[in-house]
Amino acid sequence: MPSPFEKGAAMQAPGPATPEGLAAFAAELDAIRDRARAQVGEVDARYIVRLLWTIRAMEAAGRIGLLVAGLGLAVAGAFAMAPWGWVALGSMVSLGLSKCLQNMEFGHNVMHGQYEWMNDPRFEGKAHEWDSACSKEDWRDFHNHMHHHYTNVDGIDRDFGYGMLRLSAEMKWEPRHLMQAPYAVIVALLFEWAIAIHNLEFERLRTDREATKARMQRLWPRARAKMGAQLRKDALWWPLLAAVLGVALGGPPGAWLAGATVFVGNAVAGAMRNLWTFVVIFCGHFTDGVHLFPAEAVASEARGHWYLRQVLGSSNLRGGRFFHLMTGNLSHQIEHHLFPDLPARRYADVAPAVREACRRHGVPYNTGSLTGQFLTVVRRIVRHSFPGGQHLLSTLPAQETRLPSRS
Repeated sequence: MPSPFEKGAAMQAPGPATPEGLAAFAAELDAIRDRARAQVGEVDARYIVRLLWTIRAMEAAGRIGLLVAGLGLAVAGAFAMAPWGWVALGSMVSLGLSKCLQNMEFGHNVMHGQYEWMNDPRFEGKAHEWDSACSKEDWRDFHNHMHHHYTNVDGIDRDFGYGMLRLSAEMKWEPRHLMQAPYAVIVALLFEWAIAIHNLEFERLRTDREATKARMQRLWPRARAKMGAQLRKDALWWPLLAAVLGVALGGPPGAWLAGATVFVGNAVAGAMRNLWTFVVIFCGHFTDGVHLFPAEAVASEARGHWYLRQVLGSSNLRGGRFFHLMTGNLSHQIEHHLFPDLPARRYADVAPAVREACRRHGVPYNTGSLTGQFLTVVRRIVRHSFPGGQHLLSTLPAQETRLPSRS
């Protein structure tokens, strides 16, 4: 399958330049990982259980609050907004925050297997069904496997630009890229739905039509089922319940007010989650300072090469404890890529040691504020809407002869 990237001169990746240096870098990171894993235990189990019940409570408060607000409006009428408008607003926020936490700190991390050591079916990565339009099977395929194993590898990791955005000069410019800035805004608002169809690889219809059509026919039933279930929950069953109760309290106008209140509240909560996850994920991967790697570079890479790719393909965000919680600790994207199966609440603990190891071995450790990092993402999207741009392709140091386990 042809790569969408134009081949040109690649720069040498920063960091260790010899097999010995890479082995030393890998040994330090392995030691950091092993120390952190040795500390995982009861405190982490209590944390994830509390988080699960917190998410459930916030979701219940949001959904019941929207229902109550809708019924209040059904009885009082559209012109009696207070206090029902405030109830609806607070409920939307509660539901939106629960969706952010469920996707970022709970669902994403559980599906990485971070809590499988508990032997509790609620935290089983392969079985967890998260609050998202994307099926768990598709997510584990294109995210856990393709993205994390082949981070920023040209032609393999489709998460770099999600198959549609041009984010470096290596990708051939086409007139359609002129519209990628407004397209990115639409993707941000509908991010869970964009992710839901990501594994279908629509963009490859132009280069490998028959194989892509066969893939889509094979995967579409699963994607359609999960998208339909998510749509029915947020856009049908809860609004319908509100409308049925509303008609009993306020007749047809009451049905419309109650149903519309719940429908709009669910939509706004979903948009909150979509915008937040879009910003966090894009700031973790597409900021200034990230690198791309040629496909041939990973054919025989050692563990040190893999670690180096993870650091150079990721970006961190500075913030406080609540900020890190709401990002699912993906504000520590570097640590997440290095240790994806380590409970994410441990990333803040290991980050100083990881940063120091990077400093000693000359590996850039990309971190910054949310505002600063996001501005570089916006600049990258806008700049690469036009011909030219920044070359990101980097070669790795001399390869060793075997590929160690990445367990």
